Amino acid sequence: MNIRQYLPSDRQACLSIFKSNCPKYFDVLEHAYLENWLNGMDSGKMVYDSNEKEAFYVTELNANVVGCGGYYIPKTDKKAKMTWGMVDSLHHKKGIGKLLLEFRIKIIEEQFPSHSIELDTSQHTFPFFEKLGFHVTKITENGYGTGLHRYDMIRKTC
Repeated sequence: MNIRQYLPSDRQACLSIFKSNCPKYFDVLEHAYLENWLNGMDSGKMVYDSNEKEAFYVTELNANVVGCGGYYIPKTDKKAKMTWGMVDSLHHKKGIGKLLLEFRIKIIEEQFPSHSIELDTSQHTFPFFEKLGFHVTKITENGYGTGLHRYDMIRKTC
């Protein structure tokens, strides 16, 4: 397994990974937000002016992109926000998501040691993040769409 920086040629694979996780893990309406994120990554420019740094990675298995995920650092807060972390549904429960999350955590802790790490996820995946040191700070019923609740979570760095 290999984790590397996202390239524009990975775009379709990332969109396919997203689709493989709909509608259980993502609301289909989030597709436009992912496309916006990828547009920024493809152009090499910041997606949001309010960020100091944005990063996105893919995970390859046998030369195929099977996972992706990134993070961003807002200019005004001492926090890192995980974003668009997902693994193709055919490859769930194989440790790929854990490796990708740990990879991003390590980079954040090395480059931004005083920052907390935050994310939001659904009721289906929050236990995965709890096992890796995150805890729930807020739950929003139907926060992503009908029946898809938003769990805001935080992990303090060492």
